[in-house]
Amino acid sequence: MTFIQAKDLLEAAFYASTIIGIPVSILVFLGQKRNERSARELETYLNANAKYMEYLTLCLQYPDLDCFDVSISEPEVKASGLEMRKLILFTILISLLETGYLLYRRHKASVRRTQWQGWHEYMAMWASRTDFRRAWPVLGLQFDSDFVREMNQLLLDAKTESGGTVAGASRP
Repeated sequence: MTFIQAKDLLEAAFYASTIIGIPVSILVFLGQKRNERSARELETYLNANAKYMEYLTLCLQYPDLDCFDVSISEPEVKASGLEMRKLILFTILISLLETGYLLYRRHKASVRRTQWQGWHEYMAMWASRTDFRRAWPVLGLQFDSDFVREMNQLLLDAKTESGGTVAGASRP
């Protein structure tokens, strides 16, 4: 191989690596930015949720101040037959269930296989409880719409298994 042939071969390799390398670099950069944005969104959600939990804890400590999301005088609250403290506790529980749902659905398949099933069964267990089913129409619709659809399905499944009724479970 002559010097000129080697030079031409190296130039061709350089151009090929440039043609392939630049788009690959751009794709890697965009993927990293998307991951960073997702991490920021998740951090924002978790921080806001932690503050909401703190607020709910205060509502639980001082239920007489009537500062919770719903008021004891609202017809839906009265119809549920549940006391305000129980509704606040159920809101904390629902928020925890929503957080787990949102976090697990983002995980890779291996984590979902090992962890999601147990979490989903925990959600289903709560969906089968009468007090939870009475609280859901009052509290549930303020949460993530995908989570609400999942819980509504679990409530309908629980209704089918028990032969009972679930008020508000079919609402999206």
